[in-house]
Amino acid sequence: MAEVLEDKIQSLLARRTELVDRLDNLEALKADTNARVYKKIKGDYEDQLSIVLSGISEQRGTLESKVGDLNAQIEEKETLHTDLSDAVDELQLRARLKEFDENDTDFQGELDESMASRNQTADDLDKLRSELGDLDKVLRDVDAATEGRAPSTEAADDEADLVDEGVEEFDEIDLEEEVEGGEEDESGGVSCPSCSHQNPPQKLFCEECGAALDDDSEIDEEFDLIDDDLDL
Repeated sequence: MAEVLEDKIQSLLARRTELVDRLDNLEALKADTNARVYKKIKGDYEDQLSIVLSGISEQRGTLESKVGDLNAQIEEKETLHTDLSDAVDELQLRARLKEFDENDTDFQGELDESMASRNQTADDLDKLRSELGDLDKVLRDVDAATEGRAPSTEAADDEADLVDEGVEEFDEIDLEEEVEGGEEDESGGVSCPSCSHQNPPQKLFCEECGAALDDDSEIDEEFDLIDDDLDL
């Protein structure tokens, strides 16, 4: 049973590898290929690959069920092997204690039968464990194979994330500019040096008291600089 399952899975895995290679080669030839033909062939290969991956998933479920059965059989055999080993040890110890005569054919027959059963159970365990190891290896191969086509989807997700980050970054910049612009608008007026009334920036005289809105200190500083230059 396990061999048949492995053969089916291995055949599907080989087909998957073949289709993935063809898709990769097709992508490399995309620049020199008729776009309609490229799209048609790519769709064909992707459809076939989807069928193969579905088959692998189906067989994987069967394999997992088989693995569960094997584990149950191994556990049962291990318990039986322990009991049979204990029975052999008990008979041998009783013989050493002279409870049975070494010429007693019934005792010797019982000991031989117990040892044969123990050894057969040990052989059965080895086969079951070997079969389980083979199935586990196939399952690992299946996992590695089915994860192989993920990069294209991941790349698309990464690109979408970058776009989202870019949008958020631009939104933050626009928001900061709006806040900064508002502060400039609020502080753009001219305060009257006489009555502190806020006047529009283009006004030369206060709307409230008529006082001049020019900054005399700045004018005086400019004249002082000119006078200093003349003195030099």
